[in-house]
Amino acid sequence: MFRKYRYHINNYKFSIVSILIILATVGLVLIQKLQDSDEHQFERQLPGLFLGFLVMVIVSLIDYHFIAKMYILLYLGNLGMMIICKYVTFNCGIPGSNLVYGWAYRDAKRWIKIGGNGLPQHGFEFMPSELTKIIVIIFTAQLLVKMGDRINRFWTLLIALLLCVFPIYLIYDQPDLSTSIVLIVVTGFLFLLAGLTYKIVIPTLAIGIPSAIGLFWYILQPNQKLIKKGYQIKRILALQHPEEYPDLMYQQNQAAAAIESGGMFGKTILGDMTKRYSGYVPVIESDFIFAAIAEEFGFFGCVLIIGLYMLMTFIGFRVAMNAKDRLGYLIAAGISIMICTQTLVNIGVVVSLIPNTGIPLPFLSSGLSALLSNMIAVGILLNVGLQNKSTLLEKDKYEMNLNELLKESK
Repeated sequence: MFRKYRYHINNYKFSIVSILIILATVGLVLIQKLQDSDEHQFERQLPGLFLGFLVMVIVSLIDYHFIAKMYILLYLGNLGMMIICKYVTFNCGIPGSNLVYGWAYRDAKRWIKIGGNGLPQHGFEFMPSELTKIIVIIFTAQLLVKMGDRINRFWTLLIALLLCVFPIYLIYDQPDLSTSIVLIVVTGFLFLLAGLTYKIVIPTLAIGIPSAIGLFWYILQPNQKLIKKGYQIKRILALQHPEEYPDLMYQQNQAAAAIESGGMFGKTILGDMTKRYSGYVPVIESDFIFAAIAEEFGFFGCVLIIGLYMLMTFIGFRVAMNAKDRLGYLIAAGISIMICTQTLVNIGVVVSLIPNTGIPLPFLSSGLSALLSNMIAVGILLNVGLQNKSTLLEKDKYEMNLNELLKESK
């Protein structure tokens, strides 16, 4: 579980921790400013943030090899959580369902609730899909390491893809399109980084790109059967024809007004006390918090926040490149891609580049499930950084010197 040799404090990526502190602090300030008088999001986010940092530090000291050894157990546990979300409802007759059961908001069955007797404001609830992102990365990385060069064999590749795609499909069926997109991107990159031959990659791209274009055209047709929920297809159409769907574009239109009102330096920096458009953006404290960043800190603040995410991604890839083995390389790269993709999708939605699909901005948005899951992911990334190539060399030197001393004593 913990390494037998000492970690070196110089290998601890305090740069990543510093970026997290800045992002989390900005998030707390905005959440407190944005919440209504009868809400308690700040009061939940603050202790959740302290817990998240504690969990991150603890996880960063646990050997990632120990976590990866449980990849099958994690995979099966994740499937179990997905089944609870979908099929175990309150008082469904299954023993224990009154304690742990699936919980839905509107048509989305994405939450597991503990206790509460089926009442909305009682008990504890969390989104398993947030943990799924970490579990899929660990499972895929360990699976690819064990397969080695056999990944380029047709049946081996097919089985690996099916195992990785199955939990993604369960998330898509909740429905949770945004998390599904993030996981597809992450899994695809992991397979590429694992060493897929160009003989597979090039034909896949040659077939996949035209197929994706055709698929996008198909889902825009009136009688398409792929996207089950009507509101999902309407959100895509609303982005193309906003004047025809003013109700569906309301959230993004108000976000655009908030971004525009922020100007170059934002209302907080300039001390502007005029009307705040962010107060008219639904779910502003979570999925659309970037609009509040733009209004309060302006274009200048947006560039700084995006720069911090870019820097974190860059450091994450540096950790991956310096990882001591293939497993660490894949896990660190997967976590970095996950954070980067979530950020791009969130900001893309807020600025109306992509259809409205709810996903939180990492470390900034309100929501304990996403916050704790991202902190766990960063903890694993930090542990990979602690066990880099230089640490491996020092360990080898230590073992060589120890063996020499033992020989001399004999």
